[in-house]
Amino acid sequence: MFKRYYVGLAATAVLYFVAGKLALSLAIPPGYATAIWPGAGIALALILLNGYRFWPGVFVGSILVNLDLSGLWGSSASEIFVTLLLPVVIGFGASLQAVVGAWLFRRFVGYPIALDSIGSVWRFVAFACGLACVVGATVGATALWLAGKLPAENFWFNWFTWWVGDGLGVMIFATLIFVFCAEPREVWRSRQKILSVVLVGATCIIVAIYVAASRWELKRQQADFENRAEQAFQHTQSIINAHLATLYSVQAFFDASTEVTKSDFRAFSQGLLARNAGFQAIAWNERVVGSDRQVLESQLSAERETAVYITRRDQNGELVLQSPKDEYVVIRFIEPLAKNIAALGYDISSAELPRKALLRAEAAGAPAVTDPIRLVQERANQQGVVIYLPVLGHASDKGRVLAGYVSGVFRVDDLMGFLLSPQNLHGVLVSVADASGALLYRGSGDRGSGRASLFEYRKALQVADQQWQFKTEASQSFLVGTRSLVPWGMLVAGLLFTGLLGMSFLVLTGQKYRSDMASKELKIMLSRLQETQDHLVEAEKMASLGGLVAGFAHELNTPLGIAITAESTLQSDLQRLDEMFADADDMQPLLRRLQEASRIVLANIQRAGSLISSFKQVSVDQATAETRDINLHEYLSDVFMHLSPNYRRSGHEVVLECPKSIALRTVPGGLAQVIINLLNNSLTHAFPDGEPGRISLSVTKRESDIVLRFSDNGVGIPAEAVSKVFEPFFTTRRGRGGTGLGLHLVYNIVRQQLQGQIKVSSDLGHGTEFEILLPLAINKFVVS
Repeated sequence: MFKRYYVGLAATAVLYFVAGKLALSLAIPPGYATAIWPGAGIALALILLNGYRFWPGVFVGSILVNLDLSGLWGSSASEIFVTLLLPVVIGFGASLQAVVGAWLFRRFVGYPIALDSIGSVWRFVAFACGLACVVGATVGATALWLAGKLPAENFWFNWFTWWVGDGLGVMIFATLIFVFCAEPREVWRSRQKILSVVLVGATCIIVAIYVAASRWELKRQQADFENRAEQAFQHTQSIINAHLATLYSVQAFFDASTEVTKSDFRAFSQGLLARNAGFQAIAWNERVVGSDRQVLESQLSAERETAVYITRRDQNGELVLQSPKDEYVVIRFIEPLAKNIAALGYDISSAELPRKALLRAEAAGAPAVTDPIRLVQERANQQGVVIYLPVLGHASDKGRVLAGYVSGVFRVDDLMGFLLSPQNLHGVLVSVADASGALLYRGSGDRGSGRASLFEYRKALQVADQQWQFKTEASQSFLVGTRSLVPWGMLVAGLLFTGLLGMSFLVLTGQKYRSDMASKELKIMLSRLQETQDHLVEAEKMASLGGLVAGFAHELNTPLGIAITAESTLQSDLQRLDEMFADADDMQPLLRRLQEASRIVLANIQRAGSLISSFKQVSVDQATAETRDINLHEYLSDVFMHLSPNYRRSGHEVVLECPKSIALRTVPGGLAQVIINLLNNSLTHAFPDGEPGRISLSVTKRESDIVLRFSDNGVGIPAEAVSKVFEPFFTTRRGRGGTGLGLHLVYNIVRQQLQGQIKVSSDLGHGTEFEILLPLAINKFVVS
């Protein structure tokens, strides 16, 4: 008893899980609710038919379906309890809904389940499909909202979708289970054919309508998303280009000036910074040879009225005095100075990433951007990038030489936050990565469950000499903000359509059953009347039959008498003929020849009869798909015997190797047709020059099948043609009698009629082999 109960629980959980996974493929984004949820109907029907004690099966099945909502697979051991809480709560709601629905059904609809009146069907729809399904939708949607998986603005849409999906699931799938399992069986058995077709058809229609509406909705939202994403990208690219243009203006300022002082740089930079808020700082980085280091440090100290030295960062990230070098690239001016004072005097060539950017900028004579670095003026770990633009000096015997670099300093988060404010994106989430894929920026926003975004848009963002990866995603806020009422309308229409259709057919089939029962009683009464009538008719028939027999006896007696008289006369004449020729010696040879001829004729007629019988059997087998048992060796021997005229006159050797004990249940006609076609194929194609060859058919037996290997030692098949030999109308002898249908027919017979497999292998110049695998006992219900 307990074992049966636990098996029932396991079956309930498995059914709920499988149905749930299939239904989630129809889920409306972001994937928490679907247009039809079969699990709700399965759960209610199983608990209603088997008792409330089966609710744990529904609970476990629901947890298994919703495990991926919690992100369990990526959780650590310490987080498992928290991540399991969401599917446990949803599972509790699903099992509670099934129990409440079963109670409401028993209380307001009644048990056993007849549903054969308008009132009972209305109560079923109102209480089991409508009121009970409020439980699961409310518990599930609330749990998702509290877990942060569902934004508040998306709550009611998901609640409504959840409620409609559960209601349709109960209406369709609970009724389907009732059809095959509910009592009274007589009522539901009478509904099996029509109600099953109607409910399955309604399900297909609802799914088709929903899929069509969803595809239209998704295409519309995707077009809207791509338009917003492209606008965000173009805005970002244009602002970055504007900041690069600002750096070029600073380059031109230094190029046009013979000497730039601290006050000149500040006056020029302040206006640029005011118009380009994305800059963290604008700096002039002067190239200094080792011999001029003290001069530069003196100038910096005089300007700052405190000791300033050329610095670098040590292994701990602290600023320390730079060691003597042949050349430095020092931050000479930087604005705004107050919040970037720590960077003044820093040797940017002392760090690897800035040094690489400097070399690229010098080599190309164009802007170059660093990989993400920790800015020297930052005390926190916020990453930044710097764009360097080389400036050539004026005085040199060798012409213009590198004087230094103007640079724009950016905090990536601040820059992108300035460019991509959430108010302008309307639910489009933006992330930016460098050329190597390292994440530079990720916009804030609601990502829901953390699943893959429904829409994504990627494009290369040109920043100086690098291309950053600009990626946009659609958040739940975007989906809510751009959603139309079409899916809601389709769900409401589906609910009304299925409800009215299901109610109508439940009532109609219930009334039909009652009508059938009344008709059955009338038929019983009519049958009794017919039985009485049959007795009367039978008595009259017997009387008529006596007269009819007497008439036939009289009429047949005369021709039978005449035939007997004629036979007696013939016997008498034969006796007299024998007496007349008893002494005639010359008649004896004639009689012996007649007797010998009679024996020869009889023997040949018997042989012809045997041959005709064999021919008839093979002919009948080829014309029918009848399945019967054969001895394979005997049957193949007969087939080869009838085919012998085809190959003996050409001198070919044909060998059959088959154990005599193999009994096969198959379609003999199909097997004969395969052997005939393969033999004709070898005779036609394998020996084109007329040379005698060897053709063999070997048979081996396995556990539940046999293997036939039909081979010849002919010219073989070219490698490029081996894969095409079973195609219709493919032949290498076009115009010389080949139609290309023989091996195609063989393939179809083996695969369909004989339920086997066939493959071909060939070695050009050394022959061809066909391997056929057939079952020992064919399934007669599959034979076409």
